[in-house]
Amino acid sequence: MIEGTLVRLRAFERSDVDANHAFVNDMETLRGMISGIPFPASMEDEYRWLEQQSSYSRGEYQFAVEDFQGDLVGRCGVIRLDWKNRVGELAIMIGTPYRGRGYGKEAMQLLCDFCFREMNLHKLKVSVFAFNKAAIRCYERNGFTQEGLLKEEIFREGAYQDVVILSRLQG
Repeated sequence: MIEGTLVRLRAFERSDVDANHAFVNDMETLRGMISGIPFPASMEDEYRWLEQQSSYSRGEYQFAVEDFQGDLVGRCGVIRLDWKNRVGELAIMIGTPYRGRGYGKEAMQLLCDFCFREMNLHKLKVSVFAFNKAAIRCYERNGFTQEGLLKEEIFREGAYQDVVILSRLQG
């Protein structure tokens, strides 16, 4: 378990399935999180996803983000790894009722520290939809800088949207 002052990062448990299912079926969350069609997940989908989250994983390391009242508030982790070049791609999702409380900022800080100190990664990167201003602010507050812009990369709500690429180096 990795603890900050607002949240802790921990392994997923079976008891997290209901809260996680609610988060990923929230249309606002889906809209800002996936580049594909924002289609709801079944409870069976959630159980399958949860069963893949293991300390024996080889390439994706997802943490449950929990507040100090024991509530699951979201998830964060490394979604792609390039071990040769020591580059990790990160992602984070904080559930709708928990946004705006600093949980995402601290969870990302804890995740970055873990990636640099325990995984010995050199570079961390994220892709975020340009309309997701809160996520961009969260990354920038954690030392990420814009590295690129993918013009009209995704189709969302009847229009093509840009994707911002941000990164942070170790050190």
